[in-house]
Amino acid sequence: MRDRSVFLFPGLGAYSTGVLRQARPNHPQVGETFEEIDAIAAGYGIPSVSEVLFGTRDATIKHLLDERAELLQLAIFGTSVAAYRILVAEGAEPYLLVGHSFGEMAALVCAGAFDLADGVRLVCARTEALRAWEGRGAMAAVGANESVVKHLIGLAEGHDLVIGCANAPRQNVIAGPVESVAEVGKAAEALGIFFARLNLPYASHHPSMRPAVPDFMDLMGQVKQRPLRRPVLSPIHGRRYDDGDDLRRAIADCLILPVRLTDAIREMHAQGCKNFVEVGALNALTRCVEATVPGVRTFAPLLVPDEETTRLRAAAAAVRGSVAPRPATSAPAASPAAPEAAVVSFLATSTDPIPEARAEGDAIRDPGRPRRDGDDRTEVLGRLQRLYAEALEYPVDLLTENAPLEAELGIDSLKQTSLLTKVVDEFGLTDDPSTLRVWEFATLGRIADHIVAADQGVLQ
Repeated sequence: MRDRSVFLFPGLGAYSTGVLRQARPNHPQVGETFEEIDAIAAGYGIPSVSEVLFGTRDATIKHLLDERAELLQLAIFGTSVAAYRILVAEGAEPYLLVGHSFGEMAALVCAGAFDLADGVRLVCARTEALRAWEGRGAMAAVGANESVVKHLIGLAEGHDLVIGCANAPRQNVIAGPVESVAEVGKAAEALGIFFARLNLPYASHHPSMRPAVPDFMDLMGQVKQRPLRRPVLSPIHGRRYDDGDDLRRAIADCLILPVRLTDAIREMHAQGCKNFVEVGALNALTRCVEATVPGVRTFAPLLVPDEETTRLRAAAAAVRGSVAPRPATSAPAASPAAPEAAVVSFLATSTDPIPEARAEGDAIRDPGRPRRDGDDRTEVLGRLQRLYAEALEYPVDLLTENAPLEAELGIDSLKQTSLLTKVVDEFGLTDDPSTLRVWEFATLGRIADHIVAADQGVLQ
């Protein structure tokens, strides 16, 4: 039997500057999708989403968080819908569609349960329903298993915290009051456990959000449910949807119910699903898959901006069954204390990726900042090598300037975030470690370039 394929629809945070720009001239589905989104959004007084994605300005998540929430959310939603349409046009026939949290709306639109116009209305209704809850809760990613996270929750006095998302064996998200989340952060730091506050102004997937459910339902108005044309599995409801479900109510209940992505991944793997395609920007969900089940193929076609068309075609070919198993890599074993290589799918941070090096030895640095070679950079690189060697218990000789930290050295994104925090301390930088763009620092050489080039050591 041919390996089954799953399309994964990420949630909030699945945005990177310039996404779909390279694919747009080659795939009419991009323009068609966003033209329709713009037309419906205009009725809500929302500026053009196309201008955000394809206009003259480079709109980062940081910038968009200061504007109307619908702009960023419709950009994420539309990116998933457009990518899905491209993949299907290339002949891809997925076995299942799976959305994570906010991503369920895009999955259901692509499955035919709602048309695109009603999908836009759902996004706008959700945003409006949650507006009153902004500032009343928080969420944070914790790099530990559920048992450890529950113990951390217990340390917060009067906590009222829950695990809102179980994304991978050692990647969970807590949700609850702002003060309680901060207490867990202090405890995690003291224990050396990865902790990152999410740039979300409320506690999604928390029971306290229950009053928002009827508000969301009311704001959906005349949104019409249609027959499903493709199967959709919900990691929140723990099963496939069917036409007998009230899918509007199911989406509204997603505001308060936890996401059990780890369980869903294992169940799909047991059903013979071996190809997992991220239908959206970045690679948050495919990382969760890789951390949860072995021997799978993952594809994140919109991860590298300059290679979108090539990667979309490769992902479609994989779903058609024409791709051989990925060869094993020989990376050193990660430290036992290192967290799993997984990223929260709706981690709304300013982590906009840049393309990988064009050739081995090609360092990519911040455009507009001059590169300084010589003794200063050599000294910085040496200090970085010693810092990473001590933290990872690796030989210094292994930590060469251009060795990919993840692909060759087994340093996953969570561990890299922790190490970049040490870099900030070591070099006396002024950056907030929680906002560093992990993907931009794929080698020690890249980190060294930014340290010596920035006037104040800015790594962003």
